[in-house]
Amino acid sequence: NKETLTSKVVMELEKTEEILRNRMLKSEQEKEKLQKTISEIAHQVKTPLSNICMYHDMLSDPDISFDEAEKFKEIIGRQLEKLEFLIDSLIKSSRLESDMIKLNMGKVNIFHVLELAVNDVVHKADRKKMELSIRCGQDMTAVCDVKWTAEAIGNILDNAVKYTLAGGTILVSVQSWELYVKIDITDSGKGIAKNRQGMIFKRFYREKEVHDIEGIGIGLYLSREIITMQGGYIKVTSTVGNGSTFSVFLPHE
Repeated sequence: NKETLTSKVVMELEKTEEILRNRMLKSEQEKEKLQKTISEIAHQVKTPLSNICMYHDMLSDPDISFDEAEKFKEIIGRQLEKLEFLIDSLIKSSRLESDMIKLNMGKVNIFHVLELAVNDVVHKADRKKMELSIRCGQDMTAVCDVKWTAEAIGNILDNAVKYTLAGGTILVSVQSWELYVKIDITDSGKGIAKNRQGMIFKRFYREKEVHDIEGIGIGLYLSREIITMQGGYIKVTSTVGNGSTFSVFLPHE
């Protein structure tokens, strides 16, 4: 009996030790994650802040002309917009990773979700004289959160507009499968090399060839996180020079 009691005590102590070890490990991982996030934020914010400070100093020059001043003010305005967008994206990313976002799941009309998503990019597409069209039955439904799903699809559409030349096309088409609703976003853009298709969903990832195009590389990361949280998934098919198709799968129930 004494041996049995002793072995039970030892087992409980070993369990307790294992629990404490796991908690310490998790705490260290969370600390490293936080440090990495802070480092990424500092790196991303540095450029627009530096530009704002530089052009602000140039505006202080008493010999500056009216035209130059107006030009610098416009540049500062664009950098402030970029900074606002960056901070907003980082906040969303942080909320997703810390499970602070509460999804309001329910059976929703997919056409309504697509309308919300398209509204955020239609003006950008118009400026590039692009054809943006939707093929979706009015009665198609899926189980998701309206606001966050529109955000995820809107991010994919925004990328399609950015990386497709003026006069190009974007088609959003919806199909009803047995377990999922499939939403295809197809563009006539530059395409993505096969060996990079798995990397584009990483936070802050941007291809070297597009560094001259406005962006911070967080939109697709957010899209995948949002869709995954809802029991769905995203896949991409693409050929360099022949455009891309991002397929979003949302559960029926």
